[in-house]
Amino acid sequence: MKRINLRQTLKQVFVFLLTALFLGIASSCSNDDDDNGNGEGNGGGTSGANYKITVTLNGVNSTDDYVSVVASGSNHQNSSSIWKINGTTQSGQTAVGLDKNNFSGSTKTYIIETNSPIAALSASIQVVNFNSTITGSYKIEKNNDTVVNETINLTTNGADFTKHYTF
Repeated sequence: MKRINLRQTLKQVFVFLLTALFLGIASSCSNDDDDNGNGEGNGGGTSGANYKITVTLNGVNSTDDYVSVVASGSNHQNSSSIWKINGTTQSGQTAVGLDKNNFSGSTKTYIIETNSPIAALSASIQVVNFNSTITGSYKIEKNNDTVVNETINLTTNGADFTKHYTF
């Protein structure tokens, strides 16, 4: 059986999440955010896209497995309530996340979506199997068009699924 170095795995997870957070912040800050679409820099721009992330995970063990699903973004109005999770607005949050405890209960599918168009999206997922099989899917839609559609099938101890997307 393959031996897992938990310390090394957690270090990799930390670096991954830190990178995702940095990329989310960096991609949401640009000098074109002040343009309102006609060349006047008054911050009234409304360009951007609506995003919907659907995550399904089956077989997650809250004791052994590792799950991190993160989405961050920014809109042109600098709103801090841009996300909904399963239809519930996440007040005051420009980034949202889910972990193994979310998927080990009765809810196996979560929908993370924007309340309004955002200028940039940084989305990441990492699932590490330390127990039995984990299966599922990860889908990102941009303006109702599927741009990411991944299948998750982790059958061996230590198997991982790690992805990061920016738009």
